[in-house]
Amino acid sequence: MSSNRNYKNKIRVLVITHMFPTRYNPVAATFIFNQIKALKKYCEIKVLFPYLYSPKIKFLNPYFKYSNIPKIERIDGIEVHHPRHVMFPRIFFIPKFLNFFLAVESFFSYLASKKTLDRMMQKWNPDIIHLHGVLDEGLLGVMAKKKYGKPLLTSVWGEDITKYSRRIFSKNLVGFTLRNSDAIICQSDFLRREINNNGINNTKFYTITVGGPLEIFKPRDKNKVKRTLKLPRDKKIILFVGHLITRKGVKYLIKAMENIIKKERDILCYIIGKGDAEEDLKKLTSDLNLKDYVIFLGQKINKEVALYMNACDILVLPSLNEGLPVVLCEALACGKPVVATRVAGTPELVNSDVGHLVEPKDVDDLANKILLALNKKWRKDVLIKRGKEFSVDRSAKKLLEVYGIFLKKNL
Repeated sequence: MSSNRNYKNKIRVLVITHMFPTRYNPVAATFIFNQIKALKKYCEIKVLFPYLYSPKIKFLNPYFKYSNIPKIERIDGIEVHHPRHVMFPRIFFIPKFLNFFLAVESFFSYLASKKTLDRMMQKWNPDIIHLHGVLDEGLLGVMAKKKYGKPLLTSVWGEDITKYSRRIFSKNLVGFTLRNSDAIICQSDFLRREINNNGINNTKFYTITVGGPLEIFKPRDKNKVKRTLKLPRDKKIILFVGHLITRKGVKYLIKAMENIIKKERDILCYIIGKGDAEEDLKKLTSDLNLKDYVIFLGQKINKEVALYMNACDILVLPSLNEGLPVVLCEALACGKPVVATRVAGTPELVNSDVGHLVEPKDVDDLANKILLALNKKWRKDVLIKRGKEFSVDRSAKKLLEVYGIFLKKNL
């Protein structure tokens, strides 16, 4: 690194991503945010987060609030740059052809971000470019690598590989990004195998699970937390945390609750999150006469989520597709067993000592495993130990080692 730098002992990392908290959505992509905060101990980090362009017109503009996000903002001390690009509204026919529009938006993102990228590269001169994702970020990251000769590391998370790498249009962009990456960082060995199956083998691979921040997700006294949250002490609590979208499979959890309360009625299911499927899920809950048993809590910040995790008896994640879910790591770190679907990288985390695996969409299996988990005596020390194995601090240190490998090649 050059001798005139203010941070002589810190690696400079430019993160390019389409997922990061903003002042209007402070809980977005907290898994990336937590990792970057952990890395700040060792690195100087700036984020390039191309954002959708929205005119400052309220009339018939569902994206009006995003027009007030500044070109540069600080999120917990992290400098985030927001060049603006055209994004297609997720309405009408667009969701059905999203793989095509995502590829087009990547080009728009590149065009809109070139000047900001050039300015950051020339004035700040980062050591490493780190992509979080392979679609929106792909073209911009690869062009930066080719123009400035910096190592390009790419983290993959789940659907970017399990879904979009298989679809016409988007699969070309995914392949282009991965083939031009110097290293691919996977959330699970499953994702690594998926990439290999797509014919990409000539790149360095590292499996680094993000995990949760242990200073927030840690064991607390269950009864005290229940009093704080004003939750009933005589009820067993099932908890779901995540986006309310089809992929998360929440409707199967709600349907499972119909079976569960036939056997045990002193049970409540709390659902934390919001998303496009929220109204449909609430309607399903009402149609099944479960409004007294399934409670929607809306979105919560990490500190609140950690309280609910400590108040619950089990965490359930009925996803149809995942990379390796951070929420499972967080629940285990709080000393809570989990019930999750046997998809993607989840079996690499969940074993019989810490939870149960079920087949996706199998409502009967899900209900039975939830009841088994609620009535089993789990060893809390084993649960916590497993959660600590996947902490965000541990993942940051592993990532720092990867940075070091590539810096030695470029010094």
